Amino acid sequence: MSNRRKLQRKGPRHVTMPPAISALVDRQMLVDAAYFRQHPDAQGYARSYVPGEAWPNELPTDTVVEVTQLRPGVRSRAFGWVMIADIDKAKEQAA
Repeated sequence: MSNRRKLQRKGPRHVTMPPAISALVDRQMLVDAAYFRQHPDAQGYARSYVPGEAWPNELPTDTVVEVTQLRPGVRSRAFGWVMIADIDKAKEQAA
């Protein structure tokens, strides 16, 4: 059997999130939930990226996170960057 076939037969490797990162993500999810409680008519907002929250990916510290509320208690996060024209609005929302 070739090495390629041996590699293909291996299942996905599970990597457990470190406890400190898990706590950081949990904390940030609570911050996002609080935002939507305080702004019940909002469907989404942009905020600053918290280093580690995209684990295991490492993103630049100037990444902007777009948080969208899909329904109460269910949110999605998209990591990206903003155009220069939108940077002031993103900073204002993140504050």
